Parts: sequence; C-alpha cells; structure tokens
Amino acid sequence: MRADAARNRQRIHDVARQAIAAGDTTLTLNELARRAEVGVGTVYRVFPTQRAMLEAVLEDSARDLIRLADAAERESDPHRALEEFLRTALAAALEQPGLFNVLITVTDETDALRRAKAELVTRASQFLGRLHPAPALTGENLLKLFCGLIHAISEHPEDRRPAATDAYLQLLRAGLTAGPAG
Repeated sequence: MRADAARNRQRIHDVARQAIAAGDTTLTLNELARRAEVGVGTVYRVFPTQRAMLEAVLEDSARDLIRLADAAERESDPHRALEEFLRTALAAALEQPGLFNVLITVTDETDALRRAKAELVTRASQFLGRLHPAPALTGENLLKLFCGLIHAISEHPEDRRPAATDAYLQLLRAGLTAGPAG
C-alpha cells in the first residue's frame, strides 16, 4: 500500500473512532470523508457501508469484553465470576456508544466482528457451564440478556445506573441459582 493511501486509511479510521466515541453513531460516510479531508470514494474503499464502519470501530470494544471474560474466568467461584464479568462488561458497554447496537444485531457485515461475537458467546457458554445447577440458558441467550441489561440500565439517569446495575444483577443471580422450574 502506498504511504499516502496508508495515511488516508489511518486518518479515516481515527476520525470514525473519535466520532463514535463522542456518540456520533450515525455518522455518514460522506460526513466521514469531509471530516477526514479525503474523497468519498476513498472512504467507501475503506468502509463499504456505514454499518461496516460502525462494526470495524467497535470490534475492539467487543474484543475488550472477551478480555474481561478471560479475566473473570480466573475467579474460582463461577457465580462470582459471571457476576463480576457482567458488572465490569456492563460498565464498559455503557461507556461505548453504539456497542449495544453492534452486539444485538444477528447479521454482521464484517467477518472480524462476527468472529469476536462468536468468541464472546463461547466465553459466555463457559461461564454458564461452570454454574451448578446449570441454568437453562445458552451463551447466545446470555449475550442477548447482556444487551437487554445494557439497554435497561442506559434508560436510567446516570446517577442511578450503579443502583440499577446492582438490582438487575441481583435479579439475574436469583434466577440463575433458582434451578429449573418444576
């Protein structure tokens, strides 16, 4: 790749990352081109769609969730491990605009995000497999539940989010430890 093309590609990624981090998750590719001071065609060669841009930028955040899962996995108590992962991951997800939308979507445009989400589902399945009694919940279901928690907590005023997180996690813990309904 030519040096100027590499610089343009990096500038496009940087501007997209900054915009999304600032909450501009609906940034159009035309606006991205204007902000990055490159041609629209250059942006479209990097990101074929607005969704592909969002996925590419937020893939790192999905991988951060995998690292949080790995860290929590080292906890000897599986219930505490799951709760610690969810608590930490929820805090991280609430700080990352657009992550909920990327995680909740079933169809992904980028292979890298698809792989990251599959790995996150695998990690969630591992957490669930350590719980006794084993809940009737799959890793994929846990990821959807996680997205629901992100949405529910984000609906609370910022100063009430820690209490809401505690309440939702307590409810989840009670449901997971209750065992199957008879």
